[in-house]
Amino acid sequence: MEFLGQGKPINQVNPLVSVCVPTFNHGKFIRSCLESIIIQETDFPFEILIGEDDSADETRAICLELAQAHQDKIRLFLRNKEDKIFLFGRKSGRGNHLGLYGSCRGKYICICDGDDLWNDPLKLQKQVDAMEKYTSASMCITNSYMEMNPGQNPPGVPDQFKVFDRKSLNKIFYMGHISNWMMRNEMRELLSNEIVKKPIPLDKVLFSFYKKKGDIVYLPDTTTTYRYNPNGIYLSQPKKKNQRALLRHNWYLFRFIHKDPLLWLRSGLYILRRYFVNFNDF
Repeated sequence: MEFLGQGKPINQVNPLVSVCVPTFNHGKFIRSCLESIIIQETDFPFEILIGEDDSADETRAICLELAQAHQDKIRLFLRNKEDKIFLFGRKSGRGNHLGLYGSCRGKYICICDGDDLWNDPLKLQKQVDAMEKYTSASMCITNSYMEMNPGQNPPGVPDQFKVFDRKSLNKIFYMGHISNWMMRNEMRELLSNEIVKKPIPLDKVLFSFYKKKGDIVYLPDTTTTYRYNPNGIYLSQPKKKNQRALLRHNWYLFRFIHKDPLLWLRSGLYILRRYFVNFNDF
């Protein structure tokens, strides 16, 4: 259900960028997250799609307040318990995420989980400028401030501007953090792929899907903050369980996305080696 229906000002414009904000029990974080997106300075229209996944805390009330106040920016989708599907052995927000992706109207898509935030008001403008310039790029990635590891960059990002072509991306399994990605809107194709219903984190799916679509432009600007939330679906799981799950993820990516047996084998051996080093059993 879209809050306030289709008559809002934001529904009457054609946004260049759609920003997806899936949120559940993010009461401590969601206001600052949304405000950091609302204040983006752009020379183009953009929409903010919030998926509020039936939270048990004050998250929904905050989303309703901001959606009411910013009808020129926000489209709020209110989910129910019936929208949840089982993944990772428990109810998940996968349906909420996929619903947002399918509702995006922009040429470009960004995602910011409700417990993260953007710290550069020019984030969207910088990334759109890069994507318009590098028309062969499927993604533009910036740097993030890692709250749990200050001074440490997210995985895979270089120290300076770089354009990664598809050949070099074949050896890269992940880069940056989902909050600093901008992607061309290829969601119709992605949502038709069976992998989106499998128990594998969507950020891994998105990166593998988009790196096959084109180059990736990296901007060294630190535009987002990845906040530490121990209740997140990944951090709340035992490390050993997460490490074992990587083998399953590797299989799904091979079967539904890249279909490269050498890449599947190389990735699997790397995962096994890391497991033995960290846990010494299997």
